[in-house]
Amino acid sequence: MKDNSKYLQRLTSFAVLAVIALLTLVSNPVWAQGTSGAVELKIPVGPRAIAMGQAFTAVADDANAVYWNPAGLNQLGGTHLTAQYDVFIETVRYDYFAAATKLGNEAALGLGVKLLSTGTEPEITGVVGNTPVTGSGTVGENYMDIDLAGAYRLSYYFDIGLTAKYISKTLSGTSASTFAADLGVLYHSPIPHLQIGLDLQNMGPGIKFDQVSDPLPFTIKLGVAYKMFNDDFVLDYDLDIPTDDPYIVNCLGGEYWYKDTLVGRFGYQFAGSIDQNQYGIGGVAGLYLGAGVKIAAFKDFIGVDYAWTNTGFLGSNHHFALDFYF
Repeated sequence: MKDNSKYLQRLTSFAVLAVIALLTLVSNPVWAQGTSGAVELKIPVGPRAIAMGQAFTAVADDANAVYWNPAGLNQLGGTHLTAQYDVFIETVRYDYFAAATKLGNEAALGLGVKLLSTGTEPEITGVVGNTPVTGSGTVGENYMDIDLAGAYRLSYYFDIGLTAKYISKTLSGTSASTFAADLGVLYHSPIPHLQIGLDLQNMGPGIKFDQVSDPLPFTIKLGVAYKMFNDDFVLDYDLDIPTDDPYIVNCLGGEYWYKDTLVGRFGYQFAGSIDQNQYGIGGVAGLYLGAGVKIAAFKDFIGVDYAWTNTGFLGSNHHFALDFYF
């Protein structure tokens, strides 16, 4: 009885704190501004999660949980290292590196680094007729965020996680930096193979360039995942509620592992419409596909993951990652 009382006290305290934090954020005027700075925080990571339609909040069982839901780090079976390279929009390239490991049975740690560059283009100083006039300078953008995450097991049913972020951005020679945090919860329900995840992303004071300050893209992510066929097949659904977009994003996805070696993934994401051609009218939609392989190497495992995305007029993007499991 004493142990149950202690558990209920901890759970109640956490629930109260979470509700207070959520109500405080929702009541903040930032919620209704519709614009944000450091939008690079919203760029997804991990070909696995991307290929599953970015529905990963309730799955989050690898090092990419640093981004998707830090509470999920407690699902690791050991140590996971991942390095991602992306062919993104036109000249934009970004890389992501993450590492995570278990600390006993009740805790885990993770580290993630995202690097993004738009390249450089000639500075446009004016327009003559319909022809842009370029100057002697160049313009470009560089971005970095460093994330440190931790997870702790409150009970058999609940894991909690926190990600602390340092964000740095340089835009045409002007630099700015700030801090942010994510708060995640993972609920292992009494229904076998069913999990529910919640992640409050990008809570922070905003970012300021010169005299202009913008809020960070705070997002509430709520997900449900269900595993079947001896946990080889998982279906997941995420609901993303952003502060800087009028549309709530619906994310659907899944993956199937064959003999824990080959994997195929699929996903679809839509916000306001399921039609890819209705961006700016009914929302935005996109198809996601992916595959991967994991092989044994000297008692450890090496994996390769790939994701392909199509978001209508933005075209196709390709995402690659090399994974190491110890």
